[in-house]
Amino acid sequence: MRTPRIRPRRLVLAALALVMVAATGAACSNDRGDNELLVWTSLGGEIDMKPQQEIIAEFEKQNPGVHVQIVPKAGRFTGDNTALIAAVRANEPPNVFITDRFTVANQASTGLLANLTPFVEADGENLPDNYLPFAIDEASYNGDLYALPFDTDARGLYYNKETLREAGVDPEVLDPSNGPPTIDEVLEIAEQVNETDEKGNYTRMGMIPWDGQAFHATWGLINNAKWYDNDSCEITVQSPGWEKTFGLFQAWAEKFDYQKVSAYLATYRPPNADPTTSPFYTGRLAMAIDGNWSLASIKQYAPDLDYGVTYMPVPEEGDEPMTWAGGFALVMPKNVQNPDLTWKFMKFYAGEDGQRIYAKGASKIPTWKSLIDDKSVTGEQGIFPSMMPYATNRPALPVGAQISDAMSAAQSSVLLGEVTPEEALQQVQDRVGPQMKQFCPFTLS
Repeated sequence: MRTPRIRPRRLVLAALALVMVAATGAACSNDRGDNELLVWTSLGGEIDMKPQQEIIAEFEKQNPGVHVQIVPKAGRFTGDNTALIAAVRANEPPNVFITDRFTVANQASTGLLANLTPFVEADGENLPDNYLPFAIDEASYNGDLYALPFDTDARGLYYNKETLREAGVDPEVLDPSNGPPTIDEVLEIAEQVNETDEKGNYTRMGMIPWDGQAFHATWGLINNAKWYDNDSCEITVQSPGWEKTFGLFQAWAEKFDYQKVSAYLATYRPPNADPTTSPFYTGRLAMAIDGNWSLASIKQYAPDLDYGVTYMPVPEEGDEPMTWAGGFALVMPKNVQNPDLTWKFMKFYAGEDGQRIYAKGASKIPTWKSLIDDKSVTGEQGIFPSMMPYATNRPALPVGAQISDAMSAAQSSVLLGEVTPEEALQQVQDRVGPQMKQFCPFTLS
């Protein structure tokens, strides 16, 4: 066989390719010194980065000679571990990764993280006791600690007082001093607010019970849905709480007419719309389940808005208030250089000093318990810090992100009327159930 002749242009391209490979290898080489730390953060926005840089500056000040580099590293979606997997397998991980706490169980289950329990035990102090319990649960996997909780959030029911008054509703009925409203009460108010034009199209809505943070996880937790059974090591998305939740989606889609609601959103909240034109700000939407992060948006885009925030609706009158919380955490990937210095940095960053700087600067709720009621830290968070005693979280399952994705698809299918609630939940079970089996035995705290 005749050997093909390589033309000069191909030789040049081949040489360039070799140079690029060499350069890439050099860039990936672990050349950090003993006093250098690399941090990847999923909190890469402008508002989040500034206080994180302030935490690092303070740590470096207290530890002369230590240099910390922080790099934004956001995945394409929640649970996207592509970059972390590549870094760990190449034995070139960052010292710390600030990740969505909901993904910690998955990262730990796939062998990407260092177990932090030995570090806690070596310190001789019960560090987890300083954190909100639900946040520690989310930061753990099979009884061991794999992350330090960093910040958290909470969800409540926002209501536009002026819009309610215009519809003949006294906004005082939703004052949090009255306790949480029931689901039926909120929907009755919503119907009173709803307005349509001569063609039957919505021009104002009281609430869209499947929009934004009013999604499957929120209603599942409100309805006490069960995600997982420890005894059988099975996900349980066909349990009564989930059946009730998806039955509500079906009923609401019919009651409010899903297609008409979609047309309303396309009109009053089109993609890439100016934030100041939000239907909640302009009086086109009276109520919405949303998180504490929206306080900053209202302050920026609708500073004169007459609004209130109360607890999320509950199934029955007299039920205890509830909310659910997410947030981020610091993990130590496997095979890091300088694990002792890394641990020291993590304790500072996610400890009282670091969280005080970050929560205040980014308008977030800390997970360090002693800071929750510190008005100098959480004074601009309204009712949300007081919700923390009632806060829960999505179960920290190694297939949590997969369940969330499958549930989103199921919710959409039910709202569109393509499948029944029973069929939708069966699809989730069939899709995620086998994935969970690979992690058995597994115990959910």
